[in-house]
Amino acid sequence: MSTDSADASEPPPVVWWIVGIGLLLLALALSYAYLTGLFRSASKCLITNVPGLYDSRFALSLEGLANSADTTGRLVGFWPVVDDIYTARREAIASAQHLVQYETYFMTPGRRADAFAEVVTDRALSGVKIQLLLDHQGTSSMPQVYWRRLRNLGVEIQFFRQFDWRAPLDYNSRSHRKLLIIDGQRVFIGGAGVSDHWDGTAFKHDTAPWCDFELAYEGEVVSLLQGKFLQNWACAGGTIDLREGLHRVQAEGTIPLFITDNTSTLNESSIRLLMQLHMLTAKRRLWIGSPYFVPDHNTTHCLIQACQKGVDVRVLTMGAATDKKMVHLASRELYGPLLRAGIKICEHQPSMMHAKFVLVDDDWVSTGSANFDPRSYFHNDELNISGRYPELFQKVEQFFLNALEKSWCLSYAEWQNRPRLQKLKGQGALLFKNLL
Repeated sequence: MSTDSADASEPPPVVWWIVGIGLLLLALALSYAYLTGLFRSASKCLITNVPGLYDSRFALSLEGLANSADTTGRLVGFWPVVDDIYTARREAIASAQHLVQYETYFMTPGRRADAFAEVVTDRALSGVKIQLLLDHQGTSSMPQVYWRRLRNLGVEIQFFRQFDWRAPLDYNSRSHRKLLIIDGQRVFIGGAGVSDHWDGTAFKHDTAPWCDFELAYEGEVVSLLQGKFLQNWACAGGTIDLREGLHRVQAEGTIPLFITDNTSTLNESSIRLLMQLHMLTAKRRLWIGSPYFVPDHNTTHCLIQACQKGVDVRVLTMGAATDKKMVHLASRELYGPLLRAGIKICEHQPSMMHAKFVLVDDDWVSTGSANFDPRSYFHNDELNISGRYPELFQKVEQFFLNALEKSWCLSYAEWQNRPRLQKLKGQGALLFKNLL
């Protein structure tokens, strides 16, 4: 009798298997987080006495502190509508006479990828050299037959940082850039991948195309960006034929620009320093667009410091219409100190907000691939172009204001009263914020 009673009170063996597997998975997750630096002590270096935008020392600070290359260029295109972005790219590729170089992080099967293959195929059959540099992780959903068909036409394809069992943690560092270079004379840079996601059709919560833009430059900036492309092309194992060289371009009608790129490193992040300089030099306005907004201690401190100086600080970011729910939960959990300081944080409602930019005062603008998050700061290859460019500033300013009309700006009280379950999920997401 007592033996039967004891047997009945013990959980069945399958329960112990489930518990054991759960503990093993938890141990593996913690080990991965530890090895990738999740628990590493973050740098809390502060920058003081940042010179103003019109002070020559500000340019020197960008060059020396944020490793920014000075160059010149002129804006030749700006597209704030998704359909126009893809049309402009397709027409640019179709116009290429001898060379197309394209680097992207994200690509998925669908009509956008089919249209891309169609125009690339046409140019390849016409004898144009095509080089495609694709992030291995971000394009992993594409079928191999897609790439085989292009390779059979002579298209050169390299995948950035494929998984290597000899260095598995390297796979966490990706190329997040989006560059299209036509004949070494014109460069397109923006946030959109080659995916139907941007049409607002992939997720039920999207009721409109994604909020993003693309722009194009000509001038000396193209040569430098071509060099950046070739750096990652070499990293991926591509051949660089220096008989072709980097293309010399005309400099007439251009303005000074700064190129800041970021590679995964344990040193201080060039992108984070660039953003800090923007925040600390602002005198009147600091308007930020960043879908993945997960500010670290330094970023939060700089934003609050700017607001306390009387700067109009606004952040446009993604809302519930997001492709990465965990990032949104972590982001929301960090709003508190910023909202309490008077910073306006607005979440785009109709669809995913994917544009990345910074507007400072009346004419300084920075655009590119970088977000305000640990992944852009310390894990990804990123690239931003910055400068005093009134014409571009006005276009991005109007983009910001249009998006703001379709956004919900939270108050500190609303943030405090968010649902308890959302708070718990956000706190859980923050445990992995350095990997998001």
